[in-house]
Amino acid sequence: MTLEPRLTRFRAVLCTLVVLAGLLEFMQGRSQALIYSGGVVALVTLLAVLPVTTRYTRVIALILCLSGLAAAIFSENLEPWKLVGGVREMTPLMALLAAVMLLGIALELGRFADLFDRFYINTTRLYQSYIFSLLISYVLSFLSLLGAVAPSYYLVNENLKKLGLERGNRFETTSIARGYAMAIIVSPAAATVGIALKYSGLSWLKMVEPIFLLSITGLLAAFFVEPSWRSKKAVQPLLNPGHKVETSWQDTNGVFLKRLLSFFLLFAGVIGTISFLGNVLHFSSLNSISAGCLLVTFAWGALSGNLRPVLSRALSFFENDIMNLSDQIVLFIAAGFFTFSMEHSGRLEWLGYFVEEASGRIGTVALLSLVPLLIMLLAMIGLHPFASGIIIAKALSLSPLYFNPLGLAAALMSGMSMSFVVSPFSGLILILASFTGKSPYRVGIRWNISFVITFLLLTSVFIALVTKYG
Repeated sequence: MTLEPRLTRFRAVLCTLVVLAGLLEFMQGRSQALIYSGGVVALVTLLAVLPVTTRYTRVIALILCLSGLAAAIFSENLEPWKLVGGVREMTPLMALLAAVMLLGIALELGRFADLFDRFYINTTRLYQSYIFSLLISYVLSFLSLLGAVAPSYYLVNENLKKLGLERGNRFETTSIARGYAMAIIVSPAAATVGIALKYSGLSWLKMVEPIFLLSITGLLAAFFVEPSWRSKKAVQPLLNPGHKVETSWQDTNGVFLKRLLSFFLLFAGVIGTISFLGNVLHFSSLNSISAGCLLVTFAWGALSGNLRPVLSRALSFFENDIMNLSDQIVLFIAAGFFTFSMEHSGRLEWLGYFVEEASGRIGTVALLSLVPLLIMLLAMIGLHPFASGIIIAKALSLSPLYFNPLGLAAALMSGMSMSFVVSPFSGLILILASFTGKSPYRVGIRWNISFVITFLLLTSVFIALVTKYG
């Protein structure tokens, strides 16, 4: 065996160990050894995998690492030995990436896309398919958040391929990303909603009606600003005369009902397991989703008689395919180190001072309208939206000015949700980039920036209205 294949296998083993470290995050509060061992594995993986990533990824990763290192060196609060543990800050997101990829194995083996043929078979225009794709992503994401990205992508992609659309284009990718973004501003299970409720003082029942209207308006905006369905195909029949799509209508009723029950049990199992791990065992949200997806994938394989192919393809993923995530893994490690260093060195305190000072100068509506943009810009340089959202919310809560609670909640949730749609560091964009083979920068910024700008404008109007009439 030559040197290069050995290095590739070594890198794959390191990436697998990083995923394992992310899965064991729930135990790291009980053992300092796990924290430092996870940090060491992440650091070695960063150094080993960085040379095989794209040039842009290498530049971004180096900037983040050097900035975080500089913050740590000039800090009086951050002890150097803690930096090793800080390198593993975002390993749970890497575990999540791997978990949703493995969940796709069950979705593919079960041929669940055939269940959704009836949503597409009667569509004669391209725009109708885009609407169905948006709604499927919205509904599934409302129920299981980031755990629904893989099911949504697979179900939408398989049906669109039957209609002659190429795999991995912006048509299905933007519909899934935007449906997800609109779901996480209204779903009671979303961390974005939880942060907004905590700092606005609202209950979910008081907030849900107006925010639901905002999310529906966002779905309409997602449809109207998307150019991929604005072609000649949009006003002509989607399928050629005489062309037939092989659908579940051609299955026997028994096969169809069996497949429907299997899909329901798989999806309900994901939701139930995530809820149990998070609410009963108190796993973090990312750990709950990762572990839930993995447990249900293998349980489905055992119950459906597909355990051997599931295990075979899972082994193949960790031996070979995991290297397709090399750019995402390097970005996560670098962004995690940067976030850890900046937070623990106290360098982010300037943000609180800035918000407090600005609140007395430009008024509440203008300030709240800038909050989503600020969260999004910070996400573009690697700061997690949850971290920046909490910091900004704390700063606003200390301000002597009164902020409309609903306007504050909308500003925080919009900023976080749009960050997930456009930031090349977000789990959503990295998952979709892995599926499509496109770069995170193209999937996030290039394909979604027009929608993000439109929705931020809608949020500003919403904030102005609830502040005036609320």
